[in-house]
Amino acid sequence: MKLAFIGMGNMAYAILKGGCDRGFFNPAHVSAYDINTVRLAEVAAETGITAAVSTAEAARQADMVLLAVKPNVVESVVAEMGDALCGKAVLSIASGWTTEKLRALLPESARVMFVIPNTPCMVGEGMAIVEEGSTFTQEEQEYVRDLFSAIGQYRVVPQKLMNGASTLTGCGPAFIYLIMEGLADGAVYHGVPRQLAYELAAQTVIGAGKMLLESGLHPGALKDNVCSPGGTTIRGIRAMEDAGVRAAMIDAIDAASHNA
Repeated sequence: MKLAFIGMGNMAYAILKGGCDRGFFNPAHVSAYDINTVRLAEVAAETGITAAVSTAEAARQADMVLLAVKPNVVESVVAEMGDALCGKAVLSIASGWTTEKLRALLPESARVMFVIPNTPCMVGEGMAIVEEGSTFTQEEQEYVRDLFSAIGQYRVVPQKLMNGASTLTGCGPAFIYLIMEGLADGAVYHGVPRQLAYELAAQTVIGAGKMLLESGLHPGALKDNVCSPGGTTIRGIRAMEDAGVRAAMIDAIDAASHNA
């Protein structure tokens, strides 16, 4: 399967780098176009992929086009590619450009899938949310499944759940980084060197996530297991609840979802 990246921003680069590092991509079968030609040349030199001179050239050379441009330029970029998209599989990672919306822009013979990945794809720990209703062939769906399985995990959800689910996974890493920074700041306040504090916070988050996934327990039950009666952890939990941390996380997802 020959793949063309249209756009090489942070998310596209995370997918490309993660796929290359894990041996999923054959660079000879991957091309890309980006308006930032300096950035594109750097990525091509790093990964061995082909730098295309236009969106249309990249699309013509590919079986599947990964549309990774900003949502506000999707219409103009699709129009620019024009007939080069005839018969192509178009994988959109542009927020808000659902299967239904994108299908209305594309040639009738083009096939569509909408997916929202996240930046931890770069290190093989991504979570991609795929919208139900793709018009991809079975082979194309399997390619996408294998790609996102190589660089993390994926879940298929109905269109009505895309906004909430993709906001959690797409924006969630930034929210977790803020929490980790706060945890580290707390340790620094008590004399722990900053770099060590970051390492401790990161591994603590990794471990907690793994415990949740592998134990099958409710996060509240796992929290309770750490909180001894009258102990240090429950005092910290009370401080977090007093500060409204739980409500802040709910509000963060809600606020971000309005712009998805």
